[in-house]
Amino acid sequence: MASAEGALLAAKRIVERAEERFVPSRLSSHFTIASADSEQQLTAVLREHGIDPAVHEPIAAARLQRDRVAVIPWLDRTRPLRSSRILEVGCGRGASTVALAEQGADLVALDRSQSAIEIAGARVAGHGLAADFLAGDAAELDQVLGDREVDWIIFWASLEHMTVPERLAALAAAWRTLPADGILTLVETPNRLWFLDSHTSHLPYFNWLPDELALRYSQFSPRDMIRGLAEEPANRGLRDLLRSGRGVSFHEFDLAIGPATDLDVVGCLQIERRRRNPLRSAGWRVSRSGRYESILRRVSPAVPRAFFQPFLYLSIRKP
Repeated sequence: MASAEGALLAAKRIVERAEERFVPSRLSSHFTIASADSEQQLTAVLREHGIDPAVHEPIAAARLQRDRVAVIPWLDRTRPLRSSRILEVGCGRGASTVALAEQGADLVALDRSQSAIEIAGARVAGHGLAADFLAGDAAELDQVLGDREVDWIIFWASLEHMTVPERLAALAAAWRTLPADGILTLVETPNRLWFLDSHTSHLPYFNWLPDELALRYSQFSPRDMIRGLAEEPANRGLRDLLRSGRGVSFHEFDLAIGPATDLDVVGCLQIERRRRNPLRSAGWRVSRSGRYESILRRVSPAVPRAFFQPFLYLSIRKP
């Protein structure tokens, strides 16, 4: 079984490398390069905030490349990014913001961290791009936006870093803010239902544990930063665990927006990639993950399939 899984993984990597060469020219022609001067300015900003550029920037570059070749084409197929009025919730240090802005989106970028906003602003400016940056809480995003109008809200690797009350408030606020035919998108959000937590702890079944038990069990994580949480005072350790990332599932949508069974899911990255590539589809069907997905779908057949992927990359259209 292990060798079969290894072969499937190797085949998946070959397919992914092949797919990277086929980013549509209408998108790749807008990729930007930061100037040497702007990179020096970004380095200075990173150091001002206590971040080592030598460690951080290779990660940021890899993230930007992945966003460009995997996420951006999917988003653009859902709805053309050019001239879309997008709110990016959780812009972080700006790699995803660059990927959106260079495609011509009319972009508002929100993050609760002022430090992240300053770094993201320097990164975006360094690429010769523009975005409207806001520091604020996603749970109050309809108030934070003021009179700005958006028709697409993207939670980019951010919903999982909120507490449950914050998630429910943020999703409800986003849904209220969107006009009819607006799009709500999740990108790179780990699925609570999945058997392996490959996002935070790298432990099996970790997403299924109650938060207090997960905190105590984090001592078995192979990741130093997660394993150390169990040694912190309980309140601080739990806070840091939640901020590190906990899985999300369709249950939050049921509570904050309405029954997931009634939602108009108009896009799912993983499903679309399999539909577009027969080799990827065939590999998924025989893989352990593919078989597990089929179990989840049999248990709750009325829930859209997009909610049963290892990570939630999905778009929902508001009626």
